[in-house]
Amino acid sequence: MLSHQEAPVERPWLWMFVGVFGTLLAALLFWPGMPLEWKMYAVVHGVCAQQHNIIIGDAQLPICARNIGIYSSFLLTLTYIYTIGRARAGGLPPLGVGIALLAFVAIMAVDGFNSFFLDLGQPNLYPPDNRLRTTTGMGMGISIAVMLHLVFTKTLRKDVDDFMPVLKGWGELLGIMAINALVLAALYGNLSFMFWPLAFIAFFGLTGVLYVVCLILLSLVLGYEGRVTQLRQLARPATLALIPTLVVLGMMAGFRFWLESLGIVI
Repeated sequence: MLSHQEAPVERPWLWMFVGVFGTLLAALLFWPGMPLEWKMYAVVHGVCAQQHNIIIGDAQLPICARNIGIYSSFLLTLTYIYTIGRARAGGLPPLGVGIALLAFVAIMAVDGFNSFFLDLGQPNLYPPDNRLRTTTGMGMGISIAVMLHLVFTKTLRKDVDDFMPVLKGWGELLGIMAINALVLAALYGNLSFMFWPLAFIAFFGLTGVLYVVCLILLSLVLGYEGRVTQLRQLARPATLALIPTLVVLGMMAGFRFWLESLGIVI
């Protein structure tokens, strides 16, 4: 366990993280025998329904329409939060923005259940559409990013600023919504050259959510609570968190492929 002082920077773990992550990325990109889009599809097969998919050009994105919205928005929002200087922000957004974030969650829930009821052959409120799935998913992704950032900051950072809101007002919320709108236009504008950027943003957004959760939990177990001022201080838990992330992804994907081989699920 760490002392009550600031967490140390453990340089060997920094290099280990770079080496392990680089190896995993190289395996994803260059492992022979399978197309890259299929490898990405297989990695997230256990955590994404991969129905209601989006075709760009002649290729299918490896993640379904709703999850592309959720997890691309999550990754872009988290990047946006750090880019506008809110790495230490531990305060809630203003009331109106907070209500909007809760509304995003509720709207996606309504649209998700509406689509689910149709898939079950039950009455539904309106005809589902991939554009709606992606758009409502993007709102959910913003909310998830804000929530996970607050959990990370409140639990691990020593220099958290409780008086600095993650998003200070409507202008900043509209900023990330505008970025999401550009992604939405690229998705449904059938811009074939955007296939790989969009695929990678969604893929690393989806796997990133699981990884961040594993990182937070493992950091708490290892005694990093309230002791981090720089992200590189988390090199040890960041490296170790790759293990449960890969185990969960591998086990869930393997289980689903097994069920499909038995004809239990399609």
